[in-house]
Amino acid sequence: MLYQKILTDDMPYQIMLNRLYAFGDHRHADIEFQYAVKGGFDVTVEKKTYHINEGELSLIGSGVSHSFPESDNKDRLVLTGIVGTSFLKRQFASFESSFSYKIIKLDENIRDRQELKVVLDETVKLYKERATDKGSLLISSNFYRIAAFLLSELDEPSDSEENTGINLRTVSSIEKALDLIYYDYKKDITVDDAASVTGYGKSNFCKIFKRITGNSFHKALNMRRISVAKRLLTETDMTVTSISDDVGFTETKTFCRVFKEEEGLTPAVYRKQNR
Repeated sequence: MLYQKILTDDMPYQIMLNRLYAFGDHRHADIEFQYAVKGGFDVTVEKKTYHINEGELSLIGSGVSHSFPESDNKDRLVLTGIVGTSFLKRQFASFESSFSYKIIKLDENIRDRQELKVVLDETVKLYKERATDKGSLLISSNFYRIAAFLLSELDEPSDSEENTGINLRTVSSIEKALDLIYYDYKKDITVDDAASVTGYGKSNFCKIFKRITGNSFHKALNMRRISVAKRLLTETDMTVTSISDDVGFTETKTFCRVFKEEEGLTPAVYRKQNR
């Protein structure tokens, strides 16, 4: 399970236009949409896979686990937009409480959906010409227009809607523990330390953390440490013992055991195969 930080005022939204490359299972507190400009794609939401056809819109809610599998279709084109509280302000709560996942068929003979498709197609064009300040401002304007269309859509039920019960506040509370893992993995971090920074009791923290990330705290911490260790094994000449110490393991044998559990190889074999 990957984790993405909440968007800030310095970066109130993200926009990408590409083939929609494979991306592992992850969550974030922001809302995400994918518009299939050319060709279709698959998305897995809370372990259930959906297919999005050309001309359809996939809408993923706050805190919802999702991933994108690899595809051989090199011609497909997908517009991805991610917006959070810093962009939608108080209107974000309306999105957060309305849905977890929804597919919107834009080719249906419904006026609002047809208008939404026009705005999305215009945004695709603006993205290709976004070098100017004017283009960036127009994209921002279109994001607000898209949000307005989607708010009216969310009042309508959909066969693809899911409800996970995970909200922005819950995800945000766990962010501090995830930051602890990301930045302080070299230290001897305990579950008590992580629970303390989130404000939860130890037992409640463990339940919420696993619900959000899909892993226990120790599992997530080890995954971070092993991720750094893999880079050190392939990019440096540090000894296995030095790497073990550098990423936060107190004993080399524990590091080697955890590494093999995660990667299926010992650190030495991994280095030999990936140098």
